[in-house]
Amino acid sequence: TEEAQRAEFALDLALRGRRVAVVSSGDPGVFAMASVVLEAAARHERFTDVPVHVVPGITAAQAVASLAGAPLGHDYVVLSLSDRLKPWDVIARRLQAAAAGDFAIAIYNPASRSRRQQLADARDLLLAHRDAQTPVVIGRAVGTPDQSVTVTTLGELDPEQVDMRCLLIVG
Repeated sequence: TEEAQRAEFALDLALRGRRVAVVSSGDPGVFAMASVVLEAAARHERFTDVPVHVVPGITAAQAVASLAGAPLGHDYVVLSLSDRLKPWDVIARRLQAAAAGDFAIAIYNPASRSRRQQLADARDLLLAHRDAQTPVVIGRAVGTPDQSVTVTTLGELDPEQVDMRCLLIVG
């Protein structure tokens, strides 16, 4: 919850002549720090002349998909279930549209310690459009020594087994 302060701190160090790298997991431009740094740079006039370069990485969706076969081999949608920056009704509407459009869906930020209900609600929204046997891939901590990949179904998806280190792919 301190991303904005972290970004401003990095920009302030750069403004004072330091070489700075803001590191985040996955691709910094996909639900990560690049947008936070760029927004902070745009919001504060003192950072106008601080150059910001975004170095792409591998997204969590790509990393999980590579371990599960090719679940994103066709059209797909990327969504975050975090309602910290956008209202749940917007997330729910987008999720319903993706499900109705028969897209594979990569779900970021599925659950946290304080956000436990969103994934259960999302599962119920998806079940209104998808069969209970729809495959779901749960990639946890992919790219680390603790990584795991579990394949289940939408009907069997247990939100209690999912946390912020997970990315879900709904087939």
